[in-house]
This record gives sequence, structure tokens and C-alpha cells, in this order.
Amino acid sequence: MRWLLPVLCLVVLAAAACGGDDAIVSQNVVSAIPWTAPETATYRILNGDKTVGSAELRIEKQDASLKLTQEFDFPEKQFTNKAEVVVDAGSLRPQSARFAIDGPSGKLNCEAQYSGARVEVHRKGEDTERTDSLDVPIGSYDSWADLFLWRALAFADGYETRYSDILSCTLDKTQNLGVTLKVKGKETIRVPAGTFDAWRLEVRSGGQTQTAWYGVETPHRLIRYDNGTDLFELERQG
Repeated sequence: MRWLLPVLCLVVLAAAACGGDDAIVSQNVVSAIPWTAPETATYRILNGDKTVGSAELRIEKQDASLKLTQEFDFPEKQFTNKAEVVVDAGSLRPQSARFAIDGPSGKLNCEAQYSGARVEVHRKGEDTERTDSLDVPIGSYDSWADLFLWRALAFADGYETRYSDILSCTLDKTQNLGVTLKVKGKETIRVPAGTFDAWRLEVRSGGQTQTAWYGVETPHRLIRYDNGTDLFELERQG
């Protein structure tokens, strides 16, 4: 997958690409919600053999909705990023999203609001500001929910599906992407949190592929994630 800007290679945990030949299919991919909120998991971020940062993923209840949060910290780069998406608790369809980065190049904040078949996105930087809107096919998901969404698949060897992913709050323009998922069997994975049997999930968009490993046992936690640049490994779960 080709990421939007070099900085996003570090922080975006969504199957995001600028264009590509994966068909955009608007369909339901949620088999069952496997977790009980609230839930938190922390990860170390590796580049090669070096730990370059940390990440925390959180799930919180908000009435009939869920708030799905991802926070990243890269101390050497003096760079932090936080993304939140509010989704329907049953279907994981998006309702709103927020995104904030703070680094040597300055700050950027973004808010997205879904309404009917459209999303409106407002971005504000230190010297720039703009608002975009996009038609959203019924049945789409927000890209900032992807790592959580994939936990809700009907895991089985050879299982394959695809869906419509809305790239709402990022550094680039708002767009709709096609994402294809395929389960490539089970593997035993060792990470700082322990040793796990995990489903190997292949994620394809824009002609490129990333890999995520999800625990075989419910609640199918994310154990490891390889975005092609950095490797995320589970350290703690709670």
C-alpha cells in the first residue's frame, strides 16, 4: 500500500492508498463484535531491530456507540499522533472522526462528521485551513476503525472479503478506497506480551499488501501488525 505522506508511514494504522485497482465494494464485513468495552492494548513500534515508538489502542463505550482511539508517540522524532473514530456499537459504521498530530513541522487537527450518505471533513493547520466533503456509499467504514474492524471478521483459513473504506481525517484529501482482506492461515507469534496462536490477515489496497496477526481466541486481539515500514507488537493488554 502506498501511504499518503512519509510521516503517515509511521502513524496511520489504516489500509490507505492513493488509488489502486482494488474494487470498491460496499458491504458488511462484521461477523460478531468480539470485545467487551472498555479495553486497552499497548504496543511497541519497531523499525528493524530498533524500538522507535509506542502505540495504545482503546475501546470505550458511549451509549449506543463506541469510541475507538489510537495514540502514537515517537520520542526521537518528537512526534505524537492521536486518532479517534466514533462508530455504531453493533455495525461499526462511522459517525465521526478526529485526528491530531504534533511534531517538528507543527500541529494539525482534523474533524470529520458523517451524515446520511456524506462526510464533511475540516482540517486546520498552523497556517492552513480547509473543508472537504465526499459522498459515502452506504455500508462504508472509516479507515481509522480498520484495526478494530478486522477483529470482527469471520476468521477461517482462506476467508476473503472486501469493503469500502473512507479515508477521512489524514494529511491528504478525503477519499474512498477499496480494501481486500484474506485470511492466510494460523501462525504462532511471540511478542513481548507472550506467545499467541494467531490468524495471519493479508490486507491489500492500491496494489500493495500489509499484514496483521489477530489472536485465534476471542476477543481476537491484534498481536502484531506490519505496515511495510514499521512493526507493531503487543506489549500489554487490559
